[in-house]
Amino acid sequence: MKTLAVFGDSLTEGYGLKPSEALPAALERRLRAEGIEVKALNFGISGETSEDGLHRMNEVLKAKPDAVIVAFGANDFYVGDEPDFVRENIETLCNAFIRKGIPVLLGGIKAIPDVGAEYKAEFDKVFPELAEKLGIPLFPNVLAPYFGNPMLTLMDGLHPNEQGVERMAEAMLPHVRTLLKKA
Repeated sequence: MKTLAVFGDSLTEGYGLKPSEALPAALERRLRAEGIEVKALNFGISGETSEDGLHRMNEVLKAKPDAVIVAFGANDFYVGDEPDFVRENIETLCNAFIRKGIPVLLGGIKAIPDVGAEYKAEFDKVFPELAEKLGIPLFPNVLAPYFGNPMLTLMDGLHPNEQGVERMAEAMLPHVRTLLKKA
């Protein structure tokens, strides 16, 4: 059985949801339904930025995952962290796993328009450029499968509800299948 670490923020943790409704659990269910034996570990903590992830990186490495999804960024743009700072943090996180021979899927994110056009333009380049530089696969935008659809979000309009998480898992599944083949 392969182990998949899903490392990120509230979008990973399953903010406002039961653990069984969070993204790692949804991915595990879908993969197992296809006959892929996998245990998905939830390393998501609400409110965390990529910088916070640096402080927890060793915890994820100690779990010895066969593959990892790195999915930070929403809180980074929310608090206005400079795109170059976010890029450095995410690159450090990804390289920690790459150096250990652990395949990485980068969960990209695009800033919401509220942050301003100039900031958004700079932030939105971070993930595609990093994936290309590091030679790792990119899931372009973890928000895209649900964001902006009130039927798929919690009352806050930001976090996915159970159906929103299922949409995320469905969209991510082809990337995760490929990732696990590399593990």
